[in-house]
Amino acid sequence: MKTVKNLIVGMALLASATGAMLFSQKDADAAKVASVNDNVARLYREDGKLITDRALGPNSNWLVGRIFTHNGDTYYQVATKEYLKANTAKRLYDNTNPSLNYTPNIQRINQYFIKYLNALHAANGTPMTTTTADMFEYANHRAYQQVGDTMDHSTRPRETEENLYGFGYDYILKWGQRVNMTSDRDVAFYLLKEWYDDDINLCATAGQVGHFGHRAALIYTGTPAAIGMADNSIALSAEWTTDYDGFMSIYNYTGSNPNTKFISKDVVPE
Repeated sequence: MKTVKNLIVGMALLASATGAMLFSQKDADAAKVASVNDNVARLYREDGKLITDRALGPNSNWLVGRIFTHNGDTYYQVATKEYLKANTAKRLYDNTNPSLNYTPNIQRINQYFIKYLNALHAANGTPMTTTTADMFEYANHRAYQQVGDTMDHSTRPRETEENLYGFGYDYILKWGQRVNMTSDRDVAFYLLKEWYDDDINLCATAGQVGHFGHRAALIYTGTPAAIGMADNSIALSAEWTTDYDGFMSIYNYTGSNPNTKFISKDVVPE
């Protein structure tokens, strides 16, 4: 099995089998603002250690830089080396789009996405997958590693299957309403559909081998799997499938649409 896995990993690195997908980042650099809850909010360093001599006042607003999730907690950067825990903020919003009353929650997005992924597997006769805290941590690490428009599979520290997408909190807060992303369930389904359709695959255009690499990775996702999100990117990370032939049958397809089945948004309730 290691030989099969190495073959798949090698092809992915050579030809970006599950190549990155990018939105144009023009006008997508968000001016994110976090509003503190009614109580004083403690601050933390990037490693999660508490800062003992500084805190943020209740009901105060702070510009947010990078966002990352570590050990199950999401952190908002409010100073060069100071971070606010998301659960101590009552709201995160883009100050150019203050009407959006939705703060993405990557923990819930991951839960919805795994449910959608398993519904897609059921429709196509592939094995179910699960998620774990370790893979969730890893997926969030992979999302945070991406910077700007650079989606880079070669920086993977593990031999994992991977889909990347060049949007995250920034895009959702600023533009999500335009594509009906106003809930965690919306975001999960939007990701599933975009990767399944593979209309924005920068690594292989229509008619080329690898064009449906993201779809292959969805239908033949190994287990465990998880979605991670940072300010400017999203990562689907998973163990590789054991069905090499099935994966490659979609990856090698050069027609207009492989013979696979999609699902409706309603298969997973709100």
